[in-house]
Amino acid sequence: MRNKAGVAAPGEPWDAHPFSIGLPTSTDEVQAKVAGAESPQVGGEGGRDEETHQLAMPSYRPAVMVFLTKGQGHVQLRFVGLRGRSSRLYRLSGDGTPITARIPLPLGTKTIRFRVTTAGGRNAWTASVSPLRTVPRFQEEISGTGSDLVHYRGGPGPGVLHYAGPNRIQLEALDGSLVHRGSVVEGRAGEHAFQWPGRGYYQVRSSGAWNLSIAFPKADHCD
Repeated sequence: MRNKAGVAAPGEPWDAHPFSIGLPTSTDEVQAKVAGAESPQVGGEGGRDEETHQLAMPSYRPAVMVFLTKGQGHVQLRFVGLRGRSSRLYRLSGDGTPITARIPLPLGTKTIRFRVTTAGGRNAWTASVSPLRTVPRFQEEISGTGSDLVHYRGGPGPGVLHYAGPNRIQLEALDGSLVHRGSVVEGRAGEHAFQWPGRGYYQVRSSGAWNLSIAFPKADHCD
């Protein structure tokens, strides 16, 4: 499949679509204080402990958490002390490889608290804060696994979601603060047609492998 994933360049103009957002103009360095010490990231070993971890928010907004694991596996991450959709569970998976996932960070708080549970034993992980330009972007097609944040650079029109995994998958449109705006498509394993509202940031919530694309003409797109 053709994968147009990439990273947004610094200094891009703001998008006009209501689902789109501009890129931060402040410094890319994360200035964080966790437990009284300068720290751009926190980490742990996972497992099933109930420890609450704390990550300081940067001066710029909006921002994302970049979550990485050393080994393969499945991870559940849940924000603590928040209300509404921001407190929801994020299921992260590397589909046989170490996990790299982006998670929208909430506004209006100086620190964010969260808990991490890894399936099948301990798995070393790190969580750090990054600007929006670290979010994978695409115009035609992108693939991934587990929950992640993506930046669609195409226009409104028909799209296709392919999903191979357990449970249901959801694609959600986010507003300019990376807050949930509405569900675009959801379903179980298989192929699902939907309409892209337009360029902008989208949250994928899933437990398995997925592919998002525009609806290619039959003659132009081959598996």
